[in-house]
Amino acid sequence: MQYKGLFWSAIVRSLLSLRRDSGLHNAVDSRALEMLHQLESGLFQDGDLHTLLAELIPVHQRISIGKSLIGYIDFNKMGNLVMFATAVKNIDSALATLQPRSSEIFSQQLSQHTSEAPLCTVLSWQGSASALADDLQVYFLFALFRHLAGRQFDFTRAELPLAEASLLSSLSSAPIRHADNIQLAFEKKWGNQLSFYHSQAIEKLLAPTLSKTTGPGLKESIQAIFDRAEAPARIRAEWVAEQMGQTESGFRRTLKNHDIAFSAVLKEYIHDKSCQKLISGNKTDDTASELGFSDRRSFERSFKEFTGISAGQLRQLGNRLRFQKGNGSLLDIVDNLPPLPETIQALLNIEDDKLTLDTVVELVTRDPIFQAHIMSKASKAVFGSTPTNLEQAIGRNLGLSNIKHLAVLFAAQQQLNAQCRHADVEKLTDAMLLSHELYNRLFGFEQVNAEQKEIIRQLLLFGTLSSFLFFHEECLFVDGILTFWDDASSLLAFTQRISDEFGLCLYGSTSLMLLRWGFKNTINQQLWKLCQAQECVGVETIASRVILSQNLAYTTVALPHGDVDRELAALPAELATQATALLEKW
Repeated sequence: MQYKGLFWSAIVRSLLSLRRDSGLHNAVDSRALEMLHQLESGLFQDGDLHTLLAELIPVHQRISIGKSLIGYIDFNKMGNLVMFATAVKNIDSALATLQPRSSEIFSQQLSQHTSEAPLCTVLSWQGSASALADDLQVYFLFALFRHLAGRQFDFTRAELPLAEASLLSSLSSAPIRHADNIQLAFEKKWGNQLSFYHSQAIEKLLAPTLSKTTGPGLKESIQAIFDRAEAPARIRAEWVAEQMGQTESGFRRTLKNHDIAFSAVLKEYIHDKSCQKLISGNKTDDTASELGFSDRRSFERSFKEFTGISAGQLRQLGNRLRFQKGNGSLLDIVDNLPPLPETIQALLNIEDDKLTLDTVVELVTRDPIFQAHIMSKASKAVFGSTPTNLEQAIGRNLGLSNIKHLAVLFAAQQQLNAQCRHADVEKLTDAMLLSHELYNRLFGFEQVNAEQKEIIRQLLLFGTLSSFLFFHEECLFVDGILTFWDDASSLLAFTQRISDEFGLCLYGSTSLMLLRWGFKNTINQQLWKLCQAQECVGVETIASRVILSQNLAYTTVALPHGDVDRELAALPAELATQATALLEKW
């Protein structure tokens, strides 16, 4: 496996994504796209790579790129060596994996020692012909260490060829000094800081693909020949021998002398590639076909025999890791959310059988801002005549049974509005309200019991609360998310885009907020089911109906370029007519 090629292709991909979202793309990006295959195959010259990096990261843009690039780096696409390092228990374990094999990724072998007073781990390696390439390797380590130890991790000092122009300078508070070679130091305590991304399943799965059981050089030479094959699963020893200029019998004698089993090397190569594809999100059928297996069944049998788990299980692990990576940038925002306001907490604590109009009005009256919010929302034409007092707003227009859910909407808007980069936050909450009205008009609640009705209402009214997180100024992906939002023709198109690009799930991310505010597991479990149901078509299931209602609502009132006519045209005629009538009143 060409780890160096995979490493640099992932770096280039992250730069391309960042440049696109920042409006920096030009002819250089097209040339970079053409180079990706060469990079991934390891068929590139260092000079060409260095030139490309310099064009993608101009000197005058390095500080701004350095600030955002960490949110675009996808460890999953860097090969199994890096993937393994992201899943171990701490930084020390990651270095134990990377340091002996660092020359497979970096330009030079990385060395490691411990310094005294203060007690620090020190990493160093020789500078290459490209100071920028060296700087990106330092940036990668910084990103990896923060992934493992948390966002408080930092170096205590750094010696780098770029120094003041380093990408690292926009994220690290460590003093950076100019030097020809690289040296990084960090406090020893960070080495054993437990990682929340530690996965024994990933470690067990990838360890066999990282084993070094062959004689020096021969295995790598054979794998380089494997790289030339279009269908690795169909490789035969006779073909490899021919590529090496040997007879098959001579080739097998060479293997025997080095205690190498051809079938073992080939299986390791094939499933190193299959692990990489599955973790990155490839479908099992596509992976089987790309690797040259005759059918999915034969691939799955071979994969499970080699790894001990099924291809589907690995894809699920990859999906979870992508969710964690994407949502990891939101955790700090959620952790810093204040508790729900006292009025909202008091309202949520009232048992449903004791929830009366008088009690709710008395509570809401204590909070003039909440009261104004309710009156404003209840005045929408879709809810009927304009209310003249709070009793009418709650009891007649919005509905007493919905007031708790509206309180959560209000709290989220109130707490996150100041940090929200979205131009019109009111449209987000309007879409949440409209989602409920659409579901009620199109499908109703008559066919479900009281418990199901409550869950559906919660999903409709605050299942998309995470939009406040996505547009938060501290979200690492906010620039890209705003671009996708402006371009999207529907909510479904937007959610698919942020899932593909950033590993973010709209509904799964909402569960982060609800868990912070103490909501029960039931609603969070249902939110995760919505994550899995976003590709469903039709209107037969509750999940598909919730998603349809939210898609129509956001596409109508929130998305700047939403094409609701196209979404309505895809519905059965009767539903389209009912939805159109309601949307015209909004």
